[in-house]
Amino acid sequence: MADLRPFPALRYRPETVGDLAGVLAPPYDIISPQEQLTLYGRSPFNIVRLEYGEQHDADTTDNNRYTRAAATLAEWRRTGVLIRDEQPSFYVYRQAFPHDGQRLERTALFARVRLEEWSSGTVRPHEHTMAAPKEDRLQLLRHCRVNTSPVFALYRDPEGSIGALLDDAGGGEALVDATDPGGQRHRLTAVREPRAIEAVSTHFRDKPVYIADGHHRYETALAYRDERRAAAKAWSGDEGENFLLMALTAAEDPGLAVRGIHRLANPPSPPADLTERLTRFFRVEGRTMDGQDTASIVGLIAERAGTGAQAFALLGPGPGRLLLLTLNKRDEALRLMPASASPAWRSLDVATLHYVVFGEVFGIGPEAREREGTVTYCDDADEVLRAVESGRFRVGALLNPTPVDQILAVADAGERMPHKSTYFHPKLATGLLLNPLD
Repeated sequence: MADLRPFPALRYRPETVGDLAGVLAPPYDIISPQEQLTLYGRSPFNIVRLEYGEQHDADTTDNNRYTRAAATLAEWRRTGVLIRDEQPSFYVYRQAFPHDGQRLERTALFARVRLEEWSSGTVRPHEHTMAAPKEDRLQLLRHCRVNTSPVFALYRDPEGSIGALLDDAGGGEALVDATDPGGQRHRLTAVREPRAIEAVSTHFRDKPVYIADGHHRYETALAYRDERRAAAKAWSGDEGENFLLMALTAAEDPGLAVRGIHRLANPPSPPADLTERLTRFFRVEGRTMDGQDTASIVGLIAERAGTGAQAFALLGPGPGRLLLLTLNKRDEALRLMPASASPAWRSLDVATLHYVVFGEVFGIGPEAREREGTVTYCDDADEVLRAVESGRFRVGALLNPTPVDQILAVADAGERMPHKSTYFHPKLATGLLLNPLD
């Protein structure tokens, strides 16, 4: 099903830029203004100048973050900061990182992947997208005609056949071997032997791929392809715009880590009978925050999830208040959810939180959730606690991570999860390689 192609990547020339750790950055959508400044200062060649350049008050249609990115890209190519590989290759990326007191390693395969409409079922999404990020990425693609960061995708490999191929063919000399200030090690090697390339491509021809992170980039690439095709006098289907840079990881990879994305909410007026309302659906354990930290609370709800139960922790309303919720009246909860949704979707923790806790108990319906300042998202449990304790938000909800098999099941059902339901950790590094469309 999936059409994977090797490609000649555009890569940093170490002899010119020095330590490659200095040119890497996270994807654009998690770069804060402060981190943007830090990345600018880390190296004059940091990829942030292309991926997520600064905006200035004096920006115009002729001089803005997108035109500056295009000019910088052209200059770096002209002066040899970025060089293009001569031979089309697949690239194997091994990312080692600290996680929950362990050190994990995740393997991803960089490839050009043919763009497919969602309706084909070849590439399967699991989340909804928003207009503003897509417009931003479209402008960058129009100006630079380069994929600066990959879409992160998953595939099933229960027998480990693709993993074995990558271990065998991608074990050569490192093109990149760098450790960033956060302690992550990034190692990139190339798969160039024709038989290995054909074997990898063949293995994917009967597999769908699942977008883990990068839905906005994928939909932007579809829009750009259609835009270019409409303007072309002739179209073969093999133009660069028909493909997208992806980093693909096996769903069974032991280094595939998912974090929970927590919620902060401002219900209009928290009900006085909150506990009574919650006991219609949950076993409720009332506690205080005295002597507890968020790590212990997250551990408690993880224990409950380990028994197959849906569990949440509610912080607030009011400082120091903690409610541990374990769903024990599932039929009551299901009555509040869309009847047309699949069993996989209706089993999501975020679906129960949104429809039961936020919707039924707190009166925050779907339209209210979209209102700015009513519900927001955060992967840092400590930040959730601080936001509630400071009074910025009345309620915080701590969630367990969504299991990978549940994500795939929702995608297989052709459905989308509620916004911000997954957080794959860590994000892929941007700057290891680029995919030019020319």
